This record gives sequence, C-alpha cells and structure tokens, in this order.
Amino acid sequence: MPRFHFDIHENGRVFPDEDGQDLANENDARKEAVMTGASIARDAFVSGSARHVVVDVREEGAPFLKVSITLEVDEA
Repeated sequence: MPRFHFDIHENGRVFPDEDGQDLANENDARKEAVMTGASIARDAFVSGSARHVVVDVREEGAPFLKVSITLEVDEA
C-alpha cells in the first residue's frame, strides 16, 4: 500500500504530516484529502481562525495533489 502524507496549510502556517497514512489507492487519498480539508475548514471558518485552508498531499514523498478551500464573505 502506498503511504500518503496530508500537510495542512492554514493562513500561512504549515502543519506537516510526519506519519502519513497507508491507503489502498490514489482515489482513497483524494477522498481523504477532501474530507480532511472540509473538516478543518469548517472548524477554522466558524471560529474565525482562518479564511483559507490547503491540504497538500504527498505520495511516498512526492507531490500528488492539493485541495484548496477558501471562505469569501460578501456583506451587503
């Protein structure tokens, strides 16, 4: 099984994933990245601690994909 690492970027701060996860395939890694990003973004956006969250995924150390979630609020 390939090992995927999910590094989190939140408002310029980086939280590297040192351990990673063994997942069956790239599709499972893509799903995990979206779920992780959505969960972190929801909490950060509600608390007001961030407006932009990125999950950088590495497969066996090499860049694989990036999930970027941005909150934009337009007040009338």
